[in-house]
Amino acid sequence: MSNEVNFTDAWLRKLKPTVEREDFKDRGTRGLQLRSSPSGVKTFSFVFRLGSKMGRATLGRYPDIDLKLARSKADEFRKLVAQGIDPRSEKRTKRSLQEMTVAVMVNDFIQTYAKPKNSSWKQAESNLRLYLTDYYGTQPISEITRADLHQILDDLISRDKQTAANRALAHIRKFFGWLVERGYLDHSPADHIKPRHKERERDRVLSDMEIKSIWIAAEAMSGPYSAWLKLLLLCGQRRVETASMRRSQIIEGNWHLSATDTKNKQSHIIPLPKQAQSLVGLLLEQKGDSLIKSGRNGDNHINGFSKAKLQMDRLSEVEDWKFHDIRRTFATNLTKLGVDRLILQKIINHSESGVTQIYDRYSYMKEKREALQKWADRLDEIIK
Repeated sequence: MSNEVNFTDAWLRKLKPTVEREDFKDRGTRGLQLRSSPSGVKTFSFVFRLGSKMGRATLGRYPDIDLKLARSKADEFRKLVAQGIDPRSEKRTKRSLQEMTVAVMVNDFIQTYAKPKNSSWKQAESNLRLYLTDYYGTQPISEITRADLHQILDDLISRDKQTAANRALAHIRKFFGWLVERGYLDHSPADHIKPRHKERERDRVLSDMEIKSIWIAAEAMSGPYSAWLKLLLLCGQRRVETASMRRSQIIEGNWHLSATDTKNKQSHIIPLPKQAQSLVGLLLEQKGDSLIKSGRNGDNHINGFSKAKLQMDRLSEVEDWKFHDIRRTFATNLTKLGVDRLILQKIINHSESGVTQIYDRYSYMKEKREALQKWADRLDEIIK
């Protein structure tokens, strides 16, 4: 759906999330559009025709880039199209240094690198926007110094967020490394910055009573998080991969994850136990491809894990646990049930050594199915 509107700063600020994804055309600038999503994200783009084909070039999110800059970029792209040049392939190094602000380049990094290559790209987006864009969004990337990055970490440490500081540093390093690789910067200001906090490796395994409490709490939860938590317990897969489950991935009782769907970029098939098949069957009654949706409208999967965790803590009364502890608990219980370590690695999709990975092409589907069903039956006994 597309509507023509006179874009103004006031209109952009007041525009509320749309029920469905909706495109708005700017009457004042030919080709400039704003795409509004149910999640509230507003993205400027330039729509053009080159020869017989239509194209769309993303300009950036509002308010990371304002209306004035969006119109300027649309005018620039229209001139390129007039010369027969696809603006999406024009080298970004031709941008002025003033255009290459932190906010603009973070958006580029998410759209062109993190989102296509990393299933957990929303975590990178959240960290970079919260801990980099919010601090230095309007500042050119060439002016960001090591001292600026230390300031971000200092602020987090002062608020007793040591782990958050480590996560922020990891994403900031990746971002500036990408800028160097693409030729936007000669060196990264994040080089030689070490993590401030040495994290202790967790070894938390949930007891049977805690597993039961979490399952009962999941049943008490409303919305998509109930099914998501149950599938985490039943199948032991990563939380983002589980949240991203799609209709197209479910084939004859098996859950197919392609290399682009997984954290380690290895394709993976999970033979769903009967209990999980029943749960997924209910999810398949919904419309759309995404099975664990963030809302009734749209087709986006859930991502608000922090809020879900707070609700789970309140309902289950289980202390000192994290969602990843479910995966560790799953693996520990499969070992208790006598599942071979190789089969366990296959089920949880851990990367294998080079030689094994190259030469062993057996699918282990029979063994994986038996192991997962054995655990699902054991889980039934626990939650009675």
